[in-house]
Amino acid sequence: MSIILSNRVRNHIDSVVKSHLVIRDCKAADDPRVYSRGLVAICLAGLSGADYSHVAKYIIDGPQDNGIDGVYYDSPRNKIYLVQSKWSDKGTGTVETGELRKFIAGVYDLLNEDWAKFNSRLKSISAEISTAIRNDPEVVLIAVYNSDNPISGDCQNIVNKFLSDNNSDAQEVVTFSPFPLTRILRTMKNVKTGSHSDVEVNLLQWGEQKDPYYSIYGKISCADVAEWYANYQDVLFTENIRNTLSESDINQQIEAALLTNPSDFWYLNNGITAIADSVNRRPIGLGDQKESAYWNVGNLKIVNGAQTTGSIAKAYGKDAKAVKKAYVQIKIISLERAPLDIANRITTATNTQNKVEPKDFLALDPVQDGIAESMKSLGKQYCYRRGEKLADQANGMDVQELALALAVVSTNMTIVTIAKRNVGALTDPSGYYPKLFEKPINATEAWELVSRWRVAAAEVAKLGSVLSGRDAQLAVHGNRFIEHIALGLKKDITRELVEQIHSKLKTIVDELHGSDCYLAVLFKNTKKCEVLEAKVTPLLTAQ
Repeated sequence: MSIILSNRVRNHIDSVVKSHLVIRDCKAADDPRVYSRGLVAICLAGLSGADYSHVAKYIIDGPQDNGIDGVYYDSPRNKIYLVQSKWSDKGTGTVETGELRKFIAGVYDLLNEDWAKFNSRLKSISAEISTAIRNDPEVVLIAVYNSDNPISGDCQNIVNKFLSDNNSDAQEVVTFSPFPLTRILRTMKNVKTGSHSDVEVNLLQWGEQKDPYYSIYGKISCADVAEWYANYQDVLFTENIRNTLSESDINQQIEAALLTNPSDFWYLNNGITAIADSVNRRPIGLGDQKESAYWNVGNLKIVNGAQTTGSIAKAYGKDAKAVKKAYVQIKIISLERAPLDIANRITTATNTQNKVEPKDFLALDPVQDGIAESMKSLGKQYCYRRGEKLADQANGMDVQELALALAVVSTNMTIVTIAKRNVGALTDPSGYYPKLFEKPINATEAWELVSRWRVAAAEVAKLGSVLSGRDAQLAVHGNRFIEHIALGLKKDITRELVEQIHSKLKTIVDELHGSDCYLAVLFKNTKKCEVLEAKVTPLLTAQ
């Protein structure tokens, strides 16, 4: 069966994909490199929702590709996809250990912007990829191959080591995802149908709204939602303002709720809103009873609930048995007889309704009231309520700035790394906010602290803007750590001081972790930053 299905892929590449590929270096029409590059195109089209003509420029397979066959930055989702491809004429092969090791070595080179090690195709998009890397994206490694065999145990061990080296218990920065034959075939189908996502929906305790536009609503099994995501991935969200946000606080909370109390999930979650080209009840003899019903839904797109959907899928991968016990409310609106603008109106409305964020609860905290009153005595403005706007930064600050400054100067490295890893937790009453504001802080102290932090942050940013490659990355990804060291030295914050810290830090990082370690991960790791601080600080205090 594999060879039959692989021939479908081969025919699709020959008839649809091949014309978009750069194959001047391929001597024969059936050169395996043609089909390997075709797999990359199918993979990137499926991941991005873009067409083959668009993703072709991101296929870098060829001489001096450094083990990477494709690279694509998805800006709306802030994800960078790095692809290795393996074509098997028999439809049975997967990636091999040597290829995978070379791929991972190339990934480190790319993340460190060592463009000299890559070919001209990668260099032509290096500016775009460099910008992507400095946005601190989720890094997704993909192995695409035209068989449904799993990668070998040795290959999985290589992948696991890479993941453990670059992730922590607190945050998943890099992930690995196989893209086997089944997923290739599914993507080919989606490309042919224009990224349509047709699903079958089984609703419990359902209802319908017939006027002015037809819609249905009810409870759906979270396992079904996970299956949608497995089949269509981010194609489900092409009408959404936002896509899934990797490792956000909200996602982690949703996932935890599913895994620990799946039976309560329906009560705790706001649910999912979707639009669809068509919504038709399947005639299976249930009559008008409302306990359950089956529906054929054409081209379903989730316009509100992307985080819920992504978190359900992730939880399902960890504990399918638990997720099968959970339900979520869903509303599906048919566009079949609706006006042309209704899709945009629904998307906008469901994503712009005021939501209570953790930071909003600070308006009820007397500590914040006290700081605001104290700041008034200095003639300074302090904003801590939603909607308040800073009239003049030279004469005011907001709670986010104060929290960030307090975190950066903290003697607790966990809080310093949180300032880099998850800044929203600093103003979350259930996060690190109570620790930051547990001691009274008067207006003078607060203003002096924020003023010094602003200078340090500005100097680090200026330095990063004039550097390039790994040196620039050290300033960008290590900004909070450098600010922490600078403010802790109790010296005047100058360009010279920041350059000294940067220089010493680079030396220590290279000694401890090598010149190819991924800096975005390093400066989110509390234990490693504690060691760096212990090594760097004496070198600077001795001067």
